[in-house]
Amino acid sequence: MGGMDSALRRITIEEPVSRLAVLSTRCAKLALLLAALALVAAHARGALAKFFAVLTFRPNSVPDPGVGLFIFLAALAVAALALCLALAAAGSIWIRGRRGVGRIVATLLLLGLLVPYPAWLIYSAGAPPWLSDISTDVDDPPAFLTTPEAVAGRNGWTPGPPDPERWQVQLSAYPDVKPITLDMEMDEAFKTTREAVLQLRWKILAEEKPGGPKRPEGHIDALAFSPALNLPVAIAIRIRPGQDETRVDMRAATRYLPNDLGAGAKLIGKLSDSLEESDESN
Repeated sequence: MGGMDSALRRITIEEPVSRLAVLSTRCAKLALLLAALALVAAHARGALAKFFAVLTFRPNSVPDPGVGLFIFLAALAVAALALCLALAAAGSIWIRGRRGVGRIVATLLLLGLLVPYPAWLIYSAGAPPWLSDISTDVDDPPAFLTTPEAVAGRNGWTPGPPDPERWQVQLSAYPDVKPITLDMEMDEAFKTTREAVLQLRWKILAEEKPGGPKRPEGHIDALAFSPALNLPVAIAIRIRPGQDETRVDMRAATRYLPNDLGAGAKLIGKLSDSLEESDESN
């Protein structure tokens, strides 16, 4: 009997692992997988591009430019669910004494791999206004070209007329976004602007050279892309003659988000800096 009592005392009953903790880890892994898939979709080429084009019901072999963003937003939603499950699991473990602390820690570590990019975007943008379309000329912003080449380059999208009320928000948020003036003749200013666009690695979709009294203005339509998710920003540049100088105006519009997180102002600043540097060197 003594030996049997000793064996019974060695039997221990382990509490089950919290199901919430298990689910939180699985969701965190899924979020990372979706984030990786978003990057692949955003930069897909060749056969991969055709695959994502089929997924987004595109009639050609080019996937929707926003597919990477949509998948990444899904990754963030799953990550938020994983965090909520981890917190609920922590409460369950505390109250019921169940196991699963290691899984909660694993969930937080996995989410830590996903958080830096959106956190950096928010930090670098500061507190930008809810603007997705800004221009150096709020009274007469450059229009986007509607030629077949320009529309096809933007995948059938052309930014609509700007909302005058939003321009007032821009004036308060970005007082430094102003027209660029160059001490150059029209033809030289157009050539310099075009070279600056190429140096910035923006994709030129269509252009109209200044053609004398009948068409005194020059125009360049281009696309710039965000570094990670490859999101397009539509750019319209107008080169217009002034009294003793040439004026360059630029408009930048994003398609998929109501807030460009300051991307438009940064792009205008890059073009302005490049043109001013060229103007000073002449």
